[in-house]
Amino acid sequence: MSWARAIFARTPFAAGAGTESATLPGQQELPPPIPGGTAKWTYTPNPPLGWARRGWAGGASPPTYPGGGVSIRPVPEAGVMQVTAWWPDATVLQIIREHSDGTLWPVRGGNPLFVTRPTRRNYALNPSLEVGLHGYVADAGNPTLARVTGGSAARGGAYLAATIAAAGPVGVTVPTSIPSTPDVTIGVDLRFSARPSAVTVQITWTDLAGVPLPASTAALTTDQINQSVDQFARQVVKLSTPAGAVTPTVKVIAAGMPAGGVMALDGFTVERYSTAGSFFDGATYGGTWLGPAGLSASILAPLLNFADGEAPLDIPLRYRVVNPASTGGTMTSQLATLLSGGRTWLTHPSRTDRPLVVQVGAVPKRTRESPRGVFYPLGATYPIIVSSSQRRAPTGELSLGALSFAERDELLAVFADLQPVYLRPPAEFGYGTGMWLSLGDLDEDPGDRRAYQGTRILTAPFHEVAAPSELAV
Repeated sequence: MSWARAIFARTPFAAGAGTESATLPGQQELPPPIPGGTAKWTYTPNPPLGWARRGWAGGASPPTYPGGGVSIRPVPEAGVMQVTAWWPDATVLQIIREHSDGTLWPVRGGNPLFVTRPTRRNYALNPSLEVGLHGYVADAGNPTLARVTGGSAARGGAYLAATIAAAGPVGVTVPTSIPSTPDVTIGVDLRFSARPSAVTVQITWTDLAGVPLPASTAALTTDQINQSVDQFARQVVKLSTPAGAVTPTVKVIAAGMPAGGVMALDGFTVERYSTAGSFFDGATYGGTWLGPAGLSASILAPLLNFADGEAPLDIPLRYRVVNPASTGGTMTSQLATLLSGGRTWLTHPSRTDRPLVVQVGAVPKRTRESPRGVFYPLGATYPIIVSSSQRRAPTGELSLGALSFAERDELLAVFADLQPVYLRPPAEFGYGTGMWLSLGDLDEDPGDRRAYQGTRILTAPFHEVAAPSELAV
C-alpha cells in the first residue's frame, strides 16, 4: 500500500511530520470521545457498493455513512492498545492493524470478531429535548409545556416540564415513529413535584384505514411512582400491540396531581420488542442519528472492546474495522502510538490482553544460519558452494531476570505450553515490531544469590518463528 495513493495522503502523517488534524471526507466525530482515545474515524464503502453509487455522468455521489466506528486508546502501563469498535446490524467484523509503512496485520482475536448482541433502535423523535420541544403535545389536563435547561436534567442539558393550573391529571403526547410490532418497550426518566395517585404509559393505535384500535396501557407500580417523587428515576414499561395496528400515539399521564403540579420528563426510548429500556440516542457512544441530530430516531450498535497485546511499541498505528457484507465497508481510526517507556513486553498468544513486563538480561546474540555445503574438487583453489536461496531465521539465546519468586512463577507459566511468545522491545532497540520466539530447554540460575533470595535468571535458546495461527493456540 502506498501512502501517496491512500486517503491518508491528505493528512500531515503522509509528509512524515506534524500532528493529524485534517478532517477527511466521510470522517466522523466520536460522540463523546473516549478519554485518551482517538475521536475520529474514516468510513470507506466496499468497492462493489462504491461502484454502484457512481453516476453515469462521470460524478460519484458521496457514500452514505451506515453508522459504526472505531476508537483506539494506548494503555502504556498495560502494554496494550485498547480497541473499541461498533457497527450497526453487523454479524461479523474483522480487526486489522495498520503500521506506518502501510503494512496490514490481522489482530489476534479480531479475525473474525463475531457480534453476538443486537443493534438497538430508539424510535423517539425528540428523546432528550436537547434541541427544543418539537413534537411534544399537551394532553390530559392541558398542561403548560416548557423546556427547562440546567444541571438538573436527567439526560444532557434539558428536560420537559408539564405544569397544570388546576388539580387533576397531567398528560403529554410523545413524538415517535415506531412501526407496528408485537411488543413495545418504553423507557422514560420521570420526576413529579408531588405524588400522583396513578401513572400510566399508553399507546393508542389506528389501523391502516385510520380506525382507532384498543389502547395498550401499562401502569407504574406504587414503588415506581415513589421513586420519581422529587427526583428523576428511570421507568421502563412493556406494552403489547393489537392486531392490525399501524399508527401509534404514545402518552404519559399522571393522575391526581395538585394545582400547579409539575411532571418532568426526559430521556425517552421507544423500542420494538423487549429490551432493558436503558437510555440511548444518536449522541450516545456507539449511537447514530438516522436524521437530524436530536430530532430523529437513532440506532445503537453493541460496543466491542478488546486489548491488542501484540501492538508494536513506539510507532504510530491505525486500526481498521472491516464489515465484509456488501453494504459494509471499512472504518479506519486515527493514529495513536503505544509508548514503551523503555520497557520490554512479552506476550503469550493465548492471553494477548495480559502481556508481561520482562527484564532482558543481555542483548541477545542472534545467528542467521546459512544452510550450505562447501566442496573442494581435487586440485581446485576455490571451493564450490551449494546453498539454499536464503538464510534461516535468527537463532540465539534469551536471558530474562525474575526479581521475585512470583515473577519467576509467572514466566514459567507463560513458557509451560511451549507456544511461541512475542517479545516486544522498545523501537529504539532496533528489533522492528518485535520477535516471535520458540524457546528450547529453560535453565533457572540463581547466580550468586542465596536460596531464599528471589532473584533468578531464566535462560533458553530460541528460534525466531512466524506468528502462530489462531487455530493452533
